[in-house]
Amino acid sequence: MDDLQRMRKVWEFIFQQSVTDDADFFTDLDGDSMAAAALVHHVAEEFGVSLPLFEVFDRPTPAELLVAVREQLTVG
Repeated sequence: MDDLQRMRKVWEFIFQQSVTDDADFFTDLDGDSMAAAALVHHVAEEFGVSLPLFEVFDRPTPAELLVAVREQLTVG
């Protein structure tokens, strides 16, 4: 499973629906602050990086959030 598939699985777990488009927007999936906090938590578990909460709102798609994860992995 590649990283993007892993990220989609995290989003599917949080939103309890299929995320087939890597450009699905957080707000289109009825994302709110609680969902953002859950995403940050589960991304940390899945990828081993701690993202600030604002990243979910600044990078509101699975593909964009994965960019933030990769940036943390190269810095960290």
